[in-house]
Amino acid sequence: MAPVAPVGDAAVAASDAGHDPDELGDRAEAAVEDLSSRFDAWMQADLDRLKSAWGAAKTSGASHADYKLLETCAHNIRGVATSYGYPAVSRLCGSLCRLLSETEPGENSALINLHVEACMAAFGSIGRGDAAQSVANAVCDALEERVAVKTAKT
Repeated sequence: MAPVAPVGDAAVAASDAGHDPDELGDRAEAAVEDLSSRFDAWMQADLDRLKSAWGAAKTSGASHADYKLLETCAHNIRGVATSYGYPAVSRLCGSLCRLLSETEPGENSALINLHVEACMAAFGSIGRGDAAQSVANAVCDALEERVAVKTAKT
């Protein structure tokens, strides 16, 4: 296995290979910027899948598979939402996952619905920034408290 060059030597190695380190950095930043411009569309698509899964799971004939799909959607969003710039959505989906892991089909519908709607609001209506995060934190705190009560083992 070839030895790994120390970070300080990476710039030297790049310039020795005919690549300008500043140009490489600029290209990397442009690539990240290009990807980040797609985050909102990806977040919206993920939330649409969550809402659709909830639509199926809240029907009277919902199965464990319907609830598992809802949990999978929430889990996937939880994993990417912070990277997309929506930490509150990630937190809400974490709470939803915790609730769904302890929920049988037909149970906790109102609380699940509140989570799904809060995710949509945290993405669309609340927005970003400190004030938005403060509102989102208050909603998250309240929902997490309810989930803790619902999932507490007696």
